[in-house]
Amino acid sequence: MEVGLVNFNSTEIKHWEKLFPIAKFLKVPLDNAGKDLTWADLYPEWIDEEEESNVPHCRNLPVPKVPRGSQFHMVAVKLPCDKTGNWTRDIARLHLQHAAAKLSADSEAGHHRTHVLLVTDCLPIPNLFSCKNLVARKGSNWLYRPDMEVLKQKLQLQIGSCELSLPLKRTGELSVI
Repeated sequence: MEVGLVNFNSTEIKHWEKLFPIAKFLKVPLDNAGKDLTWADLYPEWIDEEEESNVPHCRNLPVPKVPRGSQFHMVAVKLPCDKTGNWTRDIARLHLQHAAAKLSADSEAGHHRTHVLLVTDCLPIPNLFSCKNLVARKGSNWLYRPDMEVLKQKLQLQIGSCELSLPLKRTGELSVI
């Protein structure tokens, strides 16, 4: 069994290895989203639909760096949970869940579906992993078996609402990106 670990430190990884000695673990590198990126950057209150003052642009989140051909049976990610702030609009949480979804979708091979384990004291963001795909929950561990076709469709969407799917040209015609 191959397990991709995201956002776990070396002590936590050693604990994983003791719990499951027959599994092969890979710490998946992931660059931070950037301290200057805010929720308002991804989900602005107003979008210039006619693109009169500027063309809207969404900033991309860094993607996980895995060796080519990696196929995980499970992806585990530790999510931050700062209940003192607005944890539902935490860029790091969104970024880490998106990375876990991407690893899971990219790992699908043969006849198995990759499981995703979210380790968090806060509720996971339901946009990527829905309740109907929740296999088990115990304490701060949420185990999902996502529908890969649905997950892949979700991953094709732009993160945030900072760009329109079909920008309007000044002539009023619709243009496809």
